[in-house]
Amino acid sequence: MDATRIATLPKVELHVHLEGTVSAATAVALATARGEDPAEVLVLEAGPDGALRYPRPFRDFLHFVDTFLASSAQVRTPADLTTVTEAFAAAQVAQGVRWSETTFTAVTMEQRGWEPRAMWEALAAGLAAQPDTHVGFILDTPRDLGVDVARRAAELAGDALAAGLPVVALGLTGVEGAVPVGEFAFLRAAADEFGIGLVPHAGEMGGPDVVRDSLDLLRPDRIGHGIATVQDADLLARVADEGVVLEVCPTSNVTLGIVGSLDEHPIRQLRDAGVALTVNSDDPPFFATTLRDELAHAVRLLDLDAAGLAALERRAVDASFAPAEVRTAVHAALDAWEAAG
Repeated sequence: MDATRIATLPKVELHVHLEGTVSAATAVALATARGEDPAEVLVLEAGPDGALRYPRPFRDFLHFVDTFLASSAQVRTPADLTTVTEAFAAAQVAQGVRWSETTFTAVTMEQRGWEPRAMWEALAAGLAAQPDTHVGFILDTPRDLGVDVARRAAELAGDALAAGLPVVALGLTGVEGAVPVGEFAFLRAAADEFGIGLVPHAGEMGGPDVVRDSLDLLRPDRIGHGIATVQDADLLARVADEGVVLEVCPTSNVTLGIVGSLDEHPIRQLRDAGVALTVNSDDPPFFATTLRDELAHAVRLLDLDAAGLAALERRAVDASFAPAEVRTAVHAALDAWEAAG
C-alpha cells in the first residue's frame, strides 16, 4: 500500500500525549523568548544537520522522562498552552485524523503554579482554532507521584468537566511498579462517577503482572501499550478472550529500547493471538514519528491490505470515547475510503 493511500485514510488516535507533541524547535523557541539558554534548560542533542533535537535513542525510560519534563516545563503561560494545543490539532487535521484522545497531565501543570481555570480556557482556545478535528482529553496522573497526587488529578478532571472541557477519561501513567496498582483503584470509582473512561498505561516498561493487576484492580476501558502481555501465555489468552483493547505504539517502544527494532516488535504476535489492537504515535516529535508513519509500519508488520487497515481504524473508533455522531461519521468515511479502492 503506497503512502498516498495511507495519507488519505480517515484516522483515529487514542494514545498521544499533548505535552509530548511539543517539538524541540518549539521548546527551544519558548526558552529563547524568555532569555534562557536552551542548552541549560532542555535535554537536547545536535542532529546530523546541526539542528537541536531530542536525544535519539534514549538511554532508558528515565532519560526520556527527563527530556519530556524539561520540554513540557517550557509551556508556562496560557498563550503557550493554547499555541501547543492548536499546533497539535492542526497536525492531526493535516494527517486526516478525525478523532483524537490526547493525554494531558494537568496535575503537573498545577504543581508548577497553574490555576485550573487557566488551563481549561487555554486548551479550549487551542481547539477552537481548529474546528476540523475532534479531540477528547484524558487527564492522567503519573503513578510515581503517589496516591495523593492521583486523587488531586481526579478532582481536576471533575473541575475540567464542570468547565465544559471535553474530558473523556482518566489516565494512569509514569513509572510502572513505583506504587502498587491497587493503590489507584479509586480512579475507577472516580471515572464512573464522572461518566468517563479509565485508561492506564501497563506492560510498557513493566511486565505482564502490571497488565494483570490493572485488569483485576482497575477494570480499565483500554490498556496503554500492553506489549508485555506476550510474555505470559495465560494473560495473552485472557486479553484476547476478554476483548481488551491495547493502544500499541511501535516506534515509541523501539526508541525507548523496550524492543530492539520494529521487526522485533510483538504487534504481530498480539494480532495473531486475537488481541484487539490500535496503533498510535505516543509522543511523536520525541520519537521522530507521526500517526501516519505508525500506520505505515502496521501495514508492513501486519501485512494489511486496504480492508485490514480500515478494520484497524474501525476498531480504534469503536474503542474510543467519541460521541455517537463522530463515530458514525468516521465509520462512513472509512467505508467510503475502502470502497474507493
